[in-house]
Amino acid sequence: MLLLGANGYMGPHVVRVLAREHHLRITDIQPPPPDVREAFQEHEFRDVDVTDADQVAAAAEGMEAIVNLAVVRRHPALAFHVNTRGCYHVMQAAVAQGIRRVINTGPHFTVAGPRYERWDHGIGPDVPPHPGTGLYPLTKSLGQEICRSFAEVHDVYVLELLFYSLRDKEQLREGAGGVPFVVSWADAAEAFRLGLAIDLARLPSKCEVFFIFADVPQGKFLNDKAKRILGFAPRDDVSRLWRKPG
Repeated sequence: MLLLGANGYMGPHVVRVLAREHHLRITDIQPPPPDVREAFQEHEFRDVDVTDADQVAAAAEGMEAIVNLAVVRRHPALAFHVNTRGCYHVMQAAVAQGIRRVINTGPHFTVAGPRYERWDHGIGPDVPPHPGTGLYPLTKSLGQEICRSFAEVHDVYVLELLFYSLRDKEQLREGAGGVPFVVSWADAAEAFRLGLAIDLARLPSKCEVFFIFADVPQGKFLNDKAKRILGFAPRDDVSRLWRKPG
């Protein structure tokens, strides 16, 4: 299993969950946290730059699936090269190696940007994408469309897992508040395990988008698709963020 961009904020959490069931090729342009390298010595670590097509192609050799966690949020040139061109390199490598499953990641506003977020409720992941004009959502949205285009033409399936606010379990304190699209790191990582486990024939199409967040009281966004198709069942109670203490 190839993990790209695996040494960022989300990567170590995903590694801990997936390492129980898969042999991992853990890659990033940054070195892994010492505790991750120490704890998962039986897995493989490589330096891979997702903006380099040859490096991605070499990393994909012999793999059964690719999980793309690579992201740059603020640097204009790097954001395009990582978030957009990086997806192109991932999909090229998947096709060349006959890899049929790719999990790509991004923020919820890859689909549901300000035009939705300011006004609507009951927003699901299959609404027409309106990422807005921000650098991060635009470059991620372009990457998502690249994944979708490859899936239409080639024998490869893409699961797009979209997130927003991620918290440690200890941060889920009563009354702390937050955005109505929040999930614990542990529950977020579990979504990747489910995405790798699902029979591809059960997916409604070859490119499916999922909102990954725990149950929140506002109902502004919907996570029912992830529950229904992936079997996503968040364990950590985030609704307490909006309860008054005591």
